[in-house]
Parts: sequence; structure tokens; C-alpha cells
Amino acid sequence: MRLKDKTENLDYCETKRFFGKRANKYNENNPYAVTMYQDNNAELVKQRNTKEIEKLYPMLKIDQNSRILDLACGIGRWADAVQEEITEYCGVDFSEELISIANERNKRENMIFLAGSITDIDRVLEENQKEYFNRILLIGILVYINDEDLMQALHSIIKHCEEHCIVCIREPIGLQNRLTLKDFYSEELEENYNAIYRTDHELKKLFQDSFLSAGFAITHEGFLFEEDQLNNRKETAQYYYILER
Repeated sequence: MRLKDKTENLDYCETKRFFGKRANKYNENNPYAVTMYQDNNAELVKQRNTKEIEKLYPMLKIDQNSRILDLACGIGRWADAVQEEITEYCGVDFSEELISIANERNKRENMIFLAGSITDIDRVLEENQKEYFNRILLIGILVYINDEDLMQALHSIIKHCEEHCIVCIREPIGLQNRLTLKDFYSEELEENYNAIYRTDHELKKLFQDSFLSAGFAITHEGFLFEEDQLNNRKETAQYYYILER
């Protein structure tokens, strides 16, 4: 189903099953396609990843004191981008299969990958004796979270932010309308796909009631890709927000 301007809950079990199957398609020659899709276009995956890192990474102001929490880390794509000596990186993803790949790919001592859901992040971090971070990455995760869970998840994340903190959010947004795909068969992925593409207005309202109310401000925002060849969707586009406190 393709639903415009309607609220429809996603089935998290279906989403988890989807990413479990995506993990089975992992290919060392095109590793990031697991979560960036475009299985048959390795060059496009490479170009999009390069552009995303080039644009967003400098805004994070990574240094030796950085403690990074990467939610929906997948196989550790953003962990690969971190080349500086930092204090800590903690990647969390609710797909055990993707976390298994992440742990195989990355053996750095100050990096850890944990299986767990963003909707249960308090427990996941507590059980692994993790507490506060000054860099938060939310890269393509909100699209998979139902409205009823999203605000609670954002407030839980805020509890784990240090006083001075930078949050990077990169999401595909609905350009004109909210668009929900529910058990929608994707020929590109050869699988049913489920996602909620919220509008910029909807996301800003969520941020106002969570991050902005907690002292954060949006310091940068915009479309991720300006190049036509990097955009192949008519109704959605990748957008980013940098929030800082």
C-alpha cells in the first residue's frame, strides 16, 4: 500500500525480517548497499556515501573527546568514516544480523556494536554500562519508527546526551505529503518494504517537542544531494538536520 497523509503503523517484525534478509545480501565489493540499497549500482552507492560523509562529517566537529552514539548503525558505515582518535564509538542496531557483520568488519578497541532497538535504548545502554555521549547519529532510522513510539525514543536519546552535544539527523522526507509504504513490494529490492516518509514540517514539530525543548538548536539543515544523478525519487528526498546544544 502507498498511503498519503494517513497514519498507519508499521509492523516492526516485518522491518526486522527485511533487514535480516538484507544482511544475507552483504557483499564485500559493495558493502554499504546493505542499508543504502541500489544492489545493482555499486557506483551510485559509493557516490552517495562519499557525498554524505563529505557534507555531514565536518559538521560533527569530531575530536579526541568525542563519544559517538550511532543509532541504526547497520554494518558500521559511519564508523568507517571515523578516522580520528576518539574516546568512544557505540553503534546500535536492532538487526542482530547487521550487528554481526559490523563486529566482523571492525575490531577497533574503542568501538562497540550492540544489538537493540531505538525504542528500548535505555535498557540497551544500561545493560552494556553505557551512559552519556556528545555526538548522536540518527541516520535513516526515524522512517522505520511509528508515531506512537518516536517521541518517547527521542526523549530517551536526550537523556543520554552530554550537556554539550551535537545531533546529526539524516532522513528521507516526503516532499509534498507524508507518505507511508505498508507491505509495498519494491521491484528494486525484490521485497516488501515498510517506511514512513514524514514531511519537514512534521519532523520540525517532533524536534520542537523534544530536542529544541531540551536546549538544542538547529544549526544546519538542507537537502543532502544537489546533484540530479544522486536523486532518483520523485516524492521523497534525503534531508539533514544538525542540532547542537
